[in-house]
Amino acid sequence: MPEMKFDAFIARCRREWPEFSDPSRLARSLHPADRSLESLLSRIPGMATENKLKLLNCAVAALADDEVYVEVGCYQGASIVGAATGNPRARIFACDNFSQFDGAAEALRRTLDAHTAPGQVTFCDMDFHDFMRAAPWRPARIGAYFYDGGHSFRDQYEGVALALPHLADDALVIIDDTNKREARSANNLIARAIPGFELILDLRTGRNHSPTWWNGVQVFRYRRSPTDSSVRFPTPGFAIRKLIYDDFLLARKHRRRARRAMRKSRRPK
Repeated sequence: MPEMKFDAFIARCRREWPEFSDPSRLARSLHPADRSLESLLSRIPGMATENKLKLLNCAVAALADDEVYVEVGCYQGASIVGAATGNPRARIFACDNFSQFDGAAEALRRTLDAHTAPGQVTFCDMDFHDFMRAAPWRPARIGAYFYDGGHSFRDQYEGVALALPHLADDALVIIDDTNKREARSANNLIARAIPGFELILDLRTGRNHSPTWWNGVQVFRYRRSPTDSSVRFPTPGFAIRKLIYDDFLLARKHRRRARRAMRKSRRPK
């Protein structure tokens, strides 16, 4: 069975970023060599950068003929369009339940109608857990997977763990917003349990909304092993990390936001 052309992906990345082998320089790079995706960001509102769009585009260009690109967390579609541009034969499956973005669903549909080939993208308005259970891409396998859904520790962990059985035997996993400690911790825990889940690129930014790589990105190469099917999720270490990151730190952040909102609502107008 043909597999994701990993070497071709790396070669494309080296052409776009001559500094690709130096992560510290790459993390500061403002744009790829090919600027053809630059205009998308002015036409499609999104939380992306030119670099991120080109990285996704390179991944999709390296798919084998029987593989698909799957994306979780679409907002208004900039990342889907970036991935699809110049790759008209690639099949794309995506989901978002827009739990954080009111009104984005209709904007996404307009974006897909305007900027992707008819029938190229299958979009599912649902939670990613339901999306992974439905697996509308079957019997194809996922050659490139982009996770930009919820970044609580549990969401991040499950966003990767649930995708693993659907990945091709050699696949790319690209994860956004990895400046966040909870996201990095979840990815690291998966990598500890799955030897073939290998971190090949880890780019951090000095802040969120950075013009380079927004809020950090990690790229993993997944190569299936016969022992992967014996791993049972959640793996050891999940419960304590969820307690720290979600039940304590995230809950405290939500309480602070609620208090600030309440104080703001009480101010004289």
